[in-house]
Amino acid sequence: MNKIKVAIPLKTNSTRVQNKNLRPFHGKDSLFDVKAKQLLNVFQPEDVFVSCEDLAVRPHIEKYGFNFLHRDLSLTPNSAPWSDVIKDIVTKIDDTSDIMWVQVTQPLFDDFSGVMKKWREIYDNYDSLTVVQKLRHHILNEHGMPVNFNFGYWHKISQELPNYYFVTWACFCMKREMLKQCYYNIGRNSYLYDTDANLVDIDTEDDFEIAKIIYSHFNK
Repeated sequence: MNKIKVAIPLKTNSTRVQNKNLRPFHGKDSLFDVKAKQLLNVFQPEDVFVSCEDLAVRPHIEKYGFNFLHRDLSLTPNSAPWSDVIKDIVTKIDDTSDIMWVQVTQPLFDDFSGVMKKWREIYDNYDSLTVVQKLRHHILNEHGMPVNFNFGYWHKISQELPNYYFVTWACFCMKREMLKQCYYNIGRNSYLYDTDANLVDIDTEDDFEIAKIIYSHFNK
């Protein structure tokens, strides 16, 4: 099993939620601070690499002992090809280590020790690991037609629906050989790590406030 390094994309020019990654979230801690402290329970600081376009953020990153990677502004817009963003970050780390990709926008996910335990167990049989969450809802497509159930008295209750999962974007483990082929978070044969955490993907101001309330509740 290869050594694994942690990559954190941390851009400061978010459009929908201004400065969401670095503004106060829990007390004085930002989303980045929350994730940094979670990761330090499992990883050595020298194995964590943070990519950011703003050089002014460098001291804040390095105070945790993390490595700062300067990202070009051209790789920060939502229009930037995602594979280019991943390639830029992981190739600056080294050319051999496997990568754990961590998003700070999921502050309620903190099971990195569980992820690493499972990664060691399944390493020989999968090219990546994706943290997912099971959907327990009746889903309709854009035409109002059922996706995972049938209309009528025979429709299944939610507990009996087939298993569908959504990608949480909380954490991925990626083998280096897979990265060199596609530079993407999810490989051709990815293990689905199902989490029961109360996740909120922070994509709007309302998401930010809801996540603050839930995080504060569990971290009084």
